[in-house]
Amino acid sequence: MLSIALSTLRTRWALFAGTFVALALGVALIASTGQVLDATRGSSKPSSPGRYDAAAVVVRAGQSFTVDFGTGGGAYDQRQTATSPHRLDHAQRTADAVRGVPGVRQAVVDRSLPAQVVAGDAGDTADRPVGHGWSSAQLTPFRLTEGRAPAGDGQVVLAASLAKRAGAAVGDKVPVVTPQGRREMTVAGIAAPPGKGGVPGEATVFFSDAAAQRLSADPDRADAVAVLADPGTSATELAGRIKAVLPDKSLKAGTGAAKGGDLTAASRAAALGDVATLLAVMAVIAGFVSIFVVSGTFAFAIAQRRRELALLRTIGAAPPQVRRMIMAESAVLGAVASAAGCAIGIAGGQLLASVLSSFGMAPKDFEVPASPPILLLSFVVGLGVALLGVFAASRRAAKVRPAETMRDSAVETRVMTTGRWITGSVFLGMSLLLLVMLPQAGSDGAVVISLVLTEILVVTMVAFSPLLVPPLVRLATFPLAAVTHITGSLAGDNARAAVRRTASAAAPILVTVAVAGSIIGVTNASSATTVADARKHLKADVVVAAGGGAGLPSAAVRELSSAPGVQAASPVSETSGFLVGSSYVMSSGIGAVDPKNLSGALRLDPVKGSLGDLRGDTVAVTKLVAGQLGWRTGEEVDVYLADATKVRVKVAAVLSSSAGLPPVLFPQDTLARHAPDTMTNAVYLSLAPGADRAAATAAAQKVADGYGATAQERDHWLAERADATQQEGRILVLVLLGMAMLYTGIAIANTLVMAAGERAEGITLMRKIGATRGQVLRTVVWETLTVVAVGGVLGVLADGVTMIGMSRALSESGEGAEFPVPWLEMGSVLAGCLFVALLATLVPTLLQLRSSRPAAEEDEAPSTREPVLTGVG
Repeated sequence: MLSIALSTLRTRWALFAGTFVALALGVALIASTGQVLDATRGSSKPSSPGRYDAAAVVVRAGQSFTVDFGTGGGAYDQRQTATSPHRLDHAQRTADAVRGVPGVRQAVVDRSLPAQVVAGDAGDTADRPVGHGWSSAQLTPFRLTEGRAPAGDGQVVLAASLAKRAGAAVGDKVPVVTPQGRREMTVAGIAAPPGKGGVPGEATVFFSDAAAQRLSADPDRADAVAVLADPGTSATELAGRIKAVLPDKSLKAGTGAAKGGDLTAASRAAALGDVATLLAVMAVIAGFVSIFVVSGTFAFAIAQRRRELALLRTIGAAPPQVRRMIMAESAVLGAVASAAGCAIGIAGGQLLASVLSSFGMAPKDFEVPASPPILLLSFVVGLGVALLGVFAASRRAAKVRPAETMRDSAVETRVMTTGRWITGSVFLGMSLLLLVMLPQAGSDGAVVISLVLTEILVVTMVAFSPLLVPPLVRLATFPLAAVTHITGSLAGDNARAAVRRTASAAAPILVTVAVAGSIIGVTNASSATTVADARKHLKADVVVAAGGGAGLPSAAVRELSSAPGVQAASPVSETSGFLVGSSYVMSSGIGAVDPKNLSGALRLDPVKGSLGDLRGDTVAVTKLVAGQLGWRTGEEVDVYLADATKVRVKVAAVLSSSAGLPPVLFPQDTLARHAPDTMTNAVYLSLAPGADRAAATAAAQKVADGYGATAQERDHWLAERADATQQEGRILVLVLLGMAMLYTGIAIANTLVMAAGERAEGITLMRKIGATRGQVLRTVVWETLTVVAVGGVLGVLADGVTMIGMSRALSESGEGAEFPVPWLEMGSVLAGCLFVALLATLVPTLLQLRSSRPAAEEDEAPSTREPVLTGVG
């Protein structure tokens, strides 16, 4: 049967073209997404130079922590890595000990501190503004291209890339913001690593060593002690000697890749870590869509060959032979299509990486090399889907009776098979389970679960489509039949008679509408809820936001609080960290507020405890996060900050919602004690009674200009935040849906072209009994509209169920849950499906009409009228 299978593929390639296209593009979609996801996990290395390229050994504190859970045989642990450098204590004492080790040429105490140049376009970048002492320049190495090294407290050297954005030259004065405040400093020089403008991911400012130590909020600590070795010294042996003399044995002496700890790697890891979650969701969507479409296309292709397979049975082919032939065809087709898909996927991965970089969701130098393991996995998945997709169909095909070669009726019997009942029931049960889980998942978890729920609902509906399609077709064609009489009724009869064809044609439309609707709906609901929550709880009259820079120092907060018309200033700092729950560690945003002035800026409603107790080592936490972690009011819990610093705190209050702030709030002075370099992200200003809001905003803006910040009235700030949130949502939808929707659009066209081939005999018959070209075309158009309506209704139904679950989850996370209906977006998706469907149906129909003119028509004179089916249509 293998020879027959190969012969069939070679001589009747057009029969398998649709299946080949669906599988090749499906594998390409999986390979593209998988390679980008793999690149975020370490296969894509940061480009040189790195912070410690010139150092032989780097001494650092541990950059990770482990939390143990459970006891006895059920004990387990969870390890987390810091997202910002964990600093070592007593840096100078450590450096003194290292300097005496043989082979050490120089030991440099490397400090970093937030340092932002407020000039030109210096702040218009995602690079992290950071300052170092000039001794640290040689660790990369930076070399002076102009000027000289900084001397004294009033001079700096700028990285070449930063100087260019700031429009600064040697001798110019530039404002520099650090945790100690703002100061005009002279540009003594400009430096750069060989062949580069700076360290990727950093906007670097170099101070004198003494100035860097004085400006640091924690001068006794440092990021690392970096060692420059004597020529010919083995780095590995030197690291061993250094480790032996360290006063703190918990410190690490790393070489090569273990030097780490620089801001380039940290910022890159953070950026790629953020996008990895997005890509994981995208990979799930891509995998589901491609597997769903490919398996459905294979099954439909086999169903179309029912009479051909019956002919094989007539000439003596046994059922096992038919099965082997079909499986052999699928194996060969699957292998070739999967290989083609992998080749396309290599280019697709690079295209997706460029899209992510252009939207600022990945580093600019993010690269996606071809990943043989991912390509092999994609190939195996494609081949497996091809074989699995055709397996059940081959079993049905083997049972075809020889007598069916004489069957002309399009009426299909027993399309609701035992397998469909089992599959539909299992996935229906899974849908109900996820609906129950949604309210406890939190807003972020609910997004992921909602998308998975949609996909499971799609499988459920496709499994039950033989039950769902006939009544939906009847409902969709009722108005057409009433208006057109002939063509509308005929379209409905065709769709109901060929249930399998209708369901197969509607399936890609169903998945397109369902997946697009769930992502658009969930994204819009999350964005709207966030904005509504902030609007409901914001009381401040003016908001000063630091933007993407280093932040605002305490001096700026003092200036703002004394601005004309300002009654109180409430600063809010934001960072990140890890929360230790009863059974796992959760990463989370962490904020810090001033409890004394908070009530005038934001309305936070405790459901348990009191914000009056938010002082010292305490936190306030939202009820959603408290429920997820098992935290209770009055209980002591562990929180690890971004640099892995452990803080033991007591839960002072549980809040009804976050009010647009991070879900965990420290007192401002407590966070400053544990993370001294943390600066203020926003200051909420409450105005005195009778104060002129416009004048107060202008006064605040005058202060903010000196720190690279912006001041806005309450309503303007909320509107801008809503626009920014909506823009982020649109980008998220575009990234998540772009490739998947392109693929499903092709799948819609592909499936309907295949269905058009099955309709050819019906068109020929209609022409023979006297139907005009217009009547044939209208019948086909009405049937296509019916298919789109069926797929659209089922997709919207799946979205509706998903949004019900999402509404419960968002209601748990805040009081202002909102669910805007995405009329425009969903209308565009449905219109796109309809356009593709009509194009894919009418083009082959017109070609078929050209080749199916009745013989009588060919012999008639041009003036002879052709017989017409009576009725309006």
